[in-house]
Amino acid sequence: MMIQKNHENEINFRGQYPTQLKFGTSGLRGLVEDMTDLEVYINATGFLDHLIEKRVVQVGNAICIAGDLRPSTHSAERSILRVVARSIKDAGLRIRYLGKIPTPALTCFAMHHGEASIMVTGSHIPFDRNGIKFNKPSGEVLKSDESVILSAVLAARRLQYAMPSERSLFDNSGWFKSEAIVDLPEAENQASAFYLGRYRDFFPSHCLREKRLLVYQHSAVGRDLLVELLTSLGAHVTPVGRSETFVPIDTENITTEQLKQLQTFVDKHAENEKPFDAVISTDGDSDRPLVCGIDAWGSVHCINGDLLGLLTADFLEAHAVVVPISTNDAVDQYFKTKEIQPYKTKIGSPHVIQTMEALRHEGIQQVMGWEANGGFLTMNDLEIDEGKLSALPTRDAFLPILSVLHTSVEKGMSLIDLLGTLPARFGRSGLIDAFPKASSQSLMKRWTPDIRGLLDWELKDGNVQLRLTTGERRTADHEECLMIAHLCEEADRYFLPDLGYESIERINYIDGIRFYFKNGDIGHIRASGNAPQLRFYAVAETQDRADSMVANAILEPGGLLRTMENET
Repeated sequence: MMIQKNHENEINFRGQYPTQLKFGTSGLRGLVEDMTDLEVYINATGFLDHLIEKRVVQVGNAICIAGDLRPSTHSAERSILRVVARSIKDAGLRIRYLGKIPTPALTCFAMHHGEASIMVTGSHIPFDRNGIKFNKPSGEVLKSDESVILSAVLAARRLQYAMPSERSLFDNSGWFKSEAIVDLPEAENQASAFYLGRYRDFFPSHCLREKRLLVYQHSAVGRDLLVELLTSLGAHVTPVGRSETFVPIDTENITTEQLKQLQTFVDKHAENEKPFDAVISTDGDSDRPLVCGIDAWGSVHCINGDLLGLLTADFLEAHAVVVPISTNDAVDQYFKTKEIQPYKTKIGSPHVIQTMEALRHEGIQQVMGWEANGGFLTMNDLEIDEGKLSALPTRDAFLPILSVLHTSVEKGMSLIDLLGTLPARFGRSGLIDAFPKASSQSLMKRWTPDIRGLLDWELKDGNVQLRLTTGERRTADHEECLMIAHLCEEADRYFLPDLGYESIERINYIDGIRFYFKNGDIGHIRASGNAPQLRFYAVAETQDRADSMVANAILEPGGLLRTMENET
């Protein structure tokens, strides 16, 4: 249903102002009710027009499409995939439907064939939302691509909004007229086989033969492929929790209730003489892994995505690693021993990929990156022992799952013991809803001193050292020191000793506000890119401490973030 809103934009669709989809950290996302056929068609058409105009694709080329298992992706009642297919047809391009497969499986196959691709998925977000992810033949759409794509989307919007009703594909509510609907072609099955072959060509045959794994399938689009792959590598797999109703799983923020559900599965299916080694799963579009170790008492422990990425990069013998600024600093501590300094970016795979590409162009080999959700990216083809692994610069869930399990077998250690070899740093994140964009902007401004191009400041040896976007590093002058001192005094009103905080020694501004405290705690505040939400990330020396930092920050109504909002 279309929503009438006050809108500054002068163009309208038959007197109405439909909600427009916006780019987030990874593609377009929105409420299903706002993703009308008209809005989806306009955005897909804009993307395709951009590719044609830049001669990235030519008329007659194939565009690969796929989707997740949400009802709005493709069902009898609703099909965003059919709308995407119609936009491809109208652009003079050929539809190559690869079925309901993982996002990385689509991207991997399309890139190998030099074809652009479109994935319909809401990833981990709730059931009432969905999204669209665009990929060029070379891979993901980057932030540097967004402005020109948005210009093409605006042109498509103007055209469709101005189209006379009798010539339009859409009724007055923005849904396709019956004669405008196209059926999807039969799904090709090569992409799934190609994707699985990527791992079978790299990992030794039967390398997981000692592992007993419980796979939580829920509504993940890669649920059957994951079971097939793990089984083919020798693992004994027990699938559980298959659901025909969509279940949102955010691997970056597994709730207490979800962890209890996984524990219930383990307790129900455990065999006393042969306990499970791990619980394995993914999010909805299977580009983010979920790996849980099981201790000697049978308790399930979720492995943080930052640490999962660390173990994967170590197994793959990374020469350079790229991670978002929100990453657990155990990554910095671990790779420092290997004389590797991780590169830090804004949050979101497009930012990680852009830095990875720059490093590859400099001639650096074995460049890898990952996100806090565990999704892992490789920029170079790899050869380790006799295995070959093609580059896949998009979030992938299967590679980190297999890497950490194989490492566990090679070292003869449980996943829990493997984690014990890493620096003792623990992370947690959480968010609060109904946090308006204006409030987030005010909060960010409050904790940012008026120093042009500031990326980071740090107190060292009694001086404040500044790092700027120009690459310059210098000591703060007297006025700048006063600004930073006043900011710290203000922040101390919220980060109280009673809550376990000590004085602030550093703040980073790459993406949001990241506070570093004298006792080693890290607290990071960041606004969502496409929803009225505010996230809080915590890193500490114990899991209990990280958990309590987040709990206090997102407490409603009197937690840290709400108090800051009310007093800003």
